[in-house]
Amino acid sequence: MNKTGIVSSADNLEYIDVVRGIAILLVILIHTSKEINGLPEWIFAIGDYGQMGVQLFFIVSAYTLCFSYTRRKQEDKALISFFIRRFFRIAPLYYLAIIGYFLSEPLTYILAKNRMPYSQYNFESIAANILFIHGFVISANNNVVPGGWSIGAEMAFYLVFPMLFTLFSWAYKQRGMIALYGLVGFSVLLNITIQWTIREFFLFMEPFQGRMTIESNPFIYWNFINQLPVFLIGMTIFFSHQNRVVVIFSIPIQIEIFIFLTTISVKIFQYKQDLVLMFIPVCAGISFGFLLNILQELKYSNRLLEGIGQVSYSMYIVHFIFALYLAPKAIDKLPKTIDPHLLLLFSFISVTSLTFLVAIFTQKYIEAPGIRLGKIIISRL
Repeated sequence: MNKTGIVSSADNLEYIDVVRGIAILLVILIHTSKEINGLPEWIFAIGDYGQMGVQLFFIVSAYTLCFSYTRRKQEDKALISFFIRRFFRIAPLYYLAIIGYFLSEPLTYILAKNRMPYSQYNFESIAANILFIHGFVISANNNVVPGGWSIGAEMAFYLVFPMLFTLFSWAYKQRGMIALYGLVGFSVLLNITIQWTIREFFLFMEPFQGRMTIESNPFIYWNFINQLPVFLIGMTIFFSHQNRVVVIFSIPIQIEIFIFLTTISVKIFQYKQDLVLMFIPVCAGISFGFLLNILQELKYSNRLLEGIGQVSYSMYIVHFIFALYLAPKAIDKLPKTIDPHLLLLFSFISVTSLTFLVAIFTQKYIEAPGIRLGKIIISRL
């Protein structure tokens, strides 16, 4: 029995799609703003911070996964069914992306009449991505599919989620929310310890050289351990909502806290120091936790953001084509006298619109059939 009624209605929570919509718009913002020269520093800082949209995805992924897992944990063969659902939710489109970006690389250089450099599409990298272990392989983590590092982190989270959910359930029964806050804090300390160890003892090793500074979006930032606290924040919010833990702050105060924490996070992110790698994901995660809580309390809905959120996974995979390849070429052909603010607006709207149209197609003909195939397999177990 669901005492709160929250879990049973999870599929009807429009604000979840709103959050996904905000997340993908943030991701598109960073990839479009980086191609525009002459933007004011504060706009560039906000655009740069847009990459935290991935952390917002992680928050809502953990949050909704808890809903789904709670609803289905009593079904037959629940564990294997869980992994089948997760695999067929992600794999079909991601595999197509591996093929598509693999074919686009030589085409890009042919059209540009440039000599193609050494390709990252080698057997090791492609195999690691197919097996979804690329989050643990430095050479494969973000090279085969643009933005693929987040898929690697997501799949690693899926692998340990049943264990984490069991741990969270036990900890909550023992000590309530304070125990969950402690688990999040422990994950932060674990991450600090691991990163400190790498810096002290392994920095001289070739795999880590050039990958230890935030400017290069390094493997040390992308790895699952660095992102784990963010996932745990999403799980903590779920337990808070499911058990109707009262938030002592009113919604206006929560909004002010969210704005304050986001402003601090943007400022911290601009320092570009190595230690930021340890703290920026969790700082952003805490601020996004307040955002999710605000939208949940308001039961906020917005049809445009909901529509974008419903195809956000497809948009994430597809948008690199427009943001990194096509938009820069279009901007280069425009007069240099155009105001950079207008260029950013043009690029952002164009990339978002084109990506959305393609994502509607890929969601209908790739994502949805993949999900149905997973359900068929589960029904035959």
